[in-house]
Amino acid sequence: MSKFEKSGINAGTEREGISLLLRDARFQLVTVPTKRRILELIGISGAFGIQTFDLVMTAAAVPPITVVTVDEHFPALTLVEMKTTKKAITDKALRGFFFGATEREYAMAKALGPRYCFAFVVLNETNVFGKPFAVLLTLDEVEQRTRAKRLQFQVNFRTDIGPEETSEEQVIVFGESGDIPLAGPTKLPPA
Repeated sequence: MSKFEKSGINAGTEREGISLLLRDARFQLVTVPTKRRILELIGISGAFGIQTFDLVMTAAAVPPITVVTVDEHFPALTLVEMKTTKKAITDKALRGFFFGATEREYAMAKALGPRYCFAFVVLNETNVFGKPFAVLLTLDEVEQRTRAKRLQFQVNFRTDIGPEETSEEQVIVFGESGDIPLAGPTKLPPA
């Protein structure tokens, strides 16, 4: 599976998770301008961005939260970062749930305390409930459950680099896609 196929699958899984959470009227998917206003209203410094949370949640259902109404609802908002899996997870203990998180998510969760939570969404029906479910955890609760975590760099190359900045010796161009054996094991010559 290529990186792009996996990325597309992950995006689809995330959309499924959002759809599932939105069945609960306490959750809302807000617009980018509304997210920006929420970040302004938080009023704390940090490297937080609009991608540091996926949804907002209130204690009870409220009318749609927009850039016009967010100031009114802000005191009751919890920011929600979603982690979704299609893996079979047995129950609310979430044993074996594997997910990635950014330093920014952890920093925002630490700064906001109970006003920021992680929603662990299980899309698989092989569990004690017999249907998809979600568990909401604060950062403290996540850390209490964490067995191990490792640092991983997510790297984006600059967009202002031209092809002349890479020498021809650094490039390998393969034949037509049909010429490349992508299936089956690669046999190495005997040592």
